[in-house]
Amino acid sequence: MNNSRIIFLLLFSFLVCFSGKAQDIPVIGSIDSLLELNVEEQLKEAVAESRPSLEGSIKKVQAYTIALNSMNQVLKKGLDTVQIMQAIPDAQRILNRITETLSPENTRINLRYLTALENVLAYTDRRVKDVDLLIFARIEELVALKEKMDSIQNDDLLKYSFRDTTMLVEYQVSIKSLKSKVHDIDSALNNQRILTAVFQTRVSTILNDIDLRVEDLRQARIQLERTLFDKENNFIWEPKDFPNATRLWDVFNEALWINKWFVGNYLSRNIPMTIFLIGLVFLLHYYIRQNIKKIRVEKEFAAIIFGRLKYLHRHPFLSSLVVIIALSPFFYPYPPAVFLSLLLFILVTISTILIKNRLSSKAFRLWMVVYFLFFISVLSNLYWQVAFQERWHLLVFNMLGIFLGWKMIKLQEHKEENLPPYLNKMVAIYMIFEAVSLVANIFGRFSLSKMIGIVGSISLLHAVSLIIFVIILKEIIYIQIEVSKKTGEGFTSVVAFYDIQKRVNKFFTYLAILIWGYFFLESLHLRDSFLESLFSFLDKPRQILNASFNYSQIAVFILIIYLSSFLANTIGYIASLKDEQQGAERSKRLGSSILLIRLAIFTLGFLMAVAASGIPVDKITIILGALSVGIGFGLQTIVNNLVSGIILAFERPIQIGDTIQVGTVEGVVKDIGIRASKIRNWDGAEVIIPNGDLLAHHLTNWTLSDKTRRVELTIGVAYDSDMDLVTELIQKQLVAEEIMNLPSPKVFLQTFGDSSVNFRVLFWVNDVDIWVLIKDQVMRGIFKSFKENGIEIPFPQRDLHVKNFPGLIGEKIMKPGEISPEDKPKAKPPTDPDKK
Repeated sequence: MNNSRIIFLLLFSFLVCFSGKAQDIPVIGSIDSLLELNVEEQLKEAVAESRPSLEGSIKKVQAYTIALNSMNQVLKKGLDTVQIMQAIPDAQRILNRITETLSPENTRINLRYLTALENVLAYTDRRVKDVDLLIFARIEELVALKEKMDSIQNDDLLKYSFRDTTMLVEYQVSIKSLKSKVHDIDSALNNQRILTAVFQTRVSTILNDIDLRVEDLRQARIQLERTLFDKENNFIWEPKDFPNATRLWDVFNEALWINKWFVGNYLSRNIPMTIFLIGLVFLLHYYIRQNIKKIRVEKEFAAIIFGRLKYLHRHPFLSSLVVIIALSPFFYPYPPAVFLSLLLFILVTISTILIKNRLSSKAFRLWMVVYFLFFISVLSNLYWQVAFQERWHLLVFNMLGIFLGWKMIKLQEHKEENLPPYLNKMVAIYMIFEAVSLVANIFGRFSLSKMIGIVGSISLLHAVSLIIFVIILKEIIYIQIEVSKKTGEGFTSVVAFYDIQKRVNKFFTYLAILIWGYFFLESLHLRDSFLESLFSFLDKPRQILNASFNYSQIAVFILIIYLSSFLANTIGYIASLKDEQQGAERSKRLGSSILLIRLAIFTLGFLMAVAASGIPVDKITIILGALSVGIGFGLQTIVNNLVSGIILAFERPIQIGDTIQVGTVEGVVKDIGIRASKIRNWDGAEVIIPNGDLLAHHLTNWTLSDKTRRVELTIGVAYDSDMDLVTELIQKQLVAEEIMNLPSPKVFLQTFGDSSVNFRVLFWVNDVDIWVLIKDQVMRGIFKSFKENGIEIPFPQRDLHVKNFPGLIGEKIMKPGEISPEDKPKAKPPTDPDKK
């Protein structure tokens, strides 16, 4: 009996161990312990332990309730269907429009409209892809929720039930509530999964259609570009061979509606950027107005300062508009051609208002005719289909443009017009474009003729507007420099004014050329192709020996180094101007600290250039190793000057504006460079001294601690002079505002010379810059007072004694009437040349 029980118990234990519930059964120490236990009680305990414990179940209910509440919050958040329901219908309308445009019936669509559709489709593609990413992120959330839900539903906790319900009423209620919540949340989860799957299917279909339409538009554009130089219609002398099309006014109205939709749609997508740029206009206008107001109120020479300005003080708001509008294409992402045309029209119109007061009435009338051609060109550029009815209009405009160009060149010969000297070249290019357009139109290339003619007219006025843009930027910098000066310090000299203009002119000119090139390529519909070809050329991998690189890395490196160099030099120049204004207060000057600022900018620019260009660090170490070898062989002097410049920056023995003397060179420090420093001597020449020489030679700094200087005079008087009176007269001349009282002026009787008694005069002036002037005043006063009081200033005299003169000749000077005929010299008879 006992053996059968033991066998039964062992079999039961074996089955429990392999049933997956063995972890819930307590380990039995040995067979002896089993025999000591009651078998029936042991079985009850084993069965009870094989089920979840009451405490563990309660904890699970709490954990699952918290998890379900969290899942419910995620489900309540839902999918952002507002953005989806806006993007999908818009994308579908644009796809339908493109499908209609590319239909075989539309045979007269032009290149500009295709480019605009490509631009809109590219934006639509990005917008739908953003929606696709949003849906994909939601799908990932729902998949994670589904996994959690499955783990809860598969838990045995929801399968067990307890017989004794009287003692576990609250527990049974919580289990029932948990099951109900699981069911509700599972249903909501499935509904959202279905809805998300529907949106994902629609978005995927639209993305596939967009890919197809992108390729269709690209092929249509390539086809139009290939046929651009082909003959479209008859030669000008042949009968008309193109059919009667829609009226030009109807073409214009339809194009106006389409372009209005383009602009409205684009602006609605970029409202934040538009508000930001409008805010920049008002902020710049406020800044300009404040500076102009400060100059009027605080500057004594405000009229001279404003006389150097052309636009800023007369039209501050319009000047602000010119600056922001000229730069705005780089703020807007992928602007359509019609939007760029609108910006360009506003820019040229404002420029026309600005230059009105600078041109004579004759020149301005000529400009208005050119502006009218520009306006017609902008309107004609809005057409979305080829309108051959414009052919004769275009011929007239081409001939009128060539005539106007010739008139502008003739007007340039009149110096009183004050036109920029490079305007002739711009007008010549404009005339070439119009001539090419005229020839192309004559020979039946209407689309090519229209594109070239419009580009010529738009590019000319855009270039003039950008010239005004550069002038305004330089004027903004100039008035800021004037405002930064202290009250009553005068104004910038003419030399400094043109120096400022010259320093910033190159950078802003490059910027203007970049903006002009952007519009020019867009007008020729070559922007995307040019950028694609450029980036392809720059990004192509290249290799020299074992080093691999591409031109884009080099271009980025050079660009950042150039910008850092321009920034460092500009900051250094402006700081040096500021230092010159603090000439009397050396402690407030930046001085040689400017060198540290420039070095910091150079270093930061170099590190940014390396990081942005992606040049491997090991290549930089190779370059630095080569430089170290070069330093060891032949660059010691350069490195010495560089290190000396850094030492000068930290020790600050000299600063910009100091009066120093190095060897035979004496003058004012104008610049402390990285390798050498500039000193302007008293003759006006700028002497370049290496920084190493400044530390190696004896350096005299007259303004290191202060600007005072002692002046010494040596004055000699005659021996019979009253020495006390001489001393008194000299001391009277040493009473002046610029002559310091402490140390007080001194007059000493110095030496008894060969012909004079010499006095030594010592006095101090409070400014080393005027010591020569004060010395001149004192010496003039002493000389005048000596003369008034009969004090003689002796000077060396020599007496010449002639002992005898050999052969003294008595001569008498006679008037011409006193000479008798006998006294007149007789002429010698002519000699016979044959007689010797």
